[in-house]
Amino acid sequence: MSTDFRTLLIESQRDEATGERWFEDIELGNAFYLSIQASTLHDSTPSALLKDVNEYEAFQVTLQLKRGVFTCGKRGAWDHLSDKPWWDLLEEDSPILRIGARVPASKVQQIYDDVLKVSLEHPEVVSKKARTCQ
Repeated sequence: MSTDFRTLLIESQRDEATGERWFEDIELGNAFYLSIQASTLHDSTPSALLKDVNEYEAFQVTLQLKRGVFTCGKRGAWDHLSDKPWWDLLEEDSPILRIGARVPASKVQQIYDDVLKVSLEHPEVVSKKARTCQ
């Protein structure tokens, strides 16, 4: 069994008064950052500051490409993920950023597992001469 993504969430900021909390980004290989958030500030279910992250049914998720990662073509990082069943849960915010609101915990786990696998199996997506297709 793979690592439960919730065990990787490291709290970096908390404001009890407002119910706001931030977790550090999870760095996946040389290609991706995965941000998983849940608090009153985020599109999580519930939208509240819970002590136990296992109590959240859904999270706000942001998947971002690192600098120097191909976004399209035969080495495009997104091409390795766009056929995944969770892909449409994350909307394109920019060519290097996809964001999802209230993504069920089971889907977040799939996202984590799939992105980690791509980062390990496809090092060719990273290049100092990477280009972004429009």
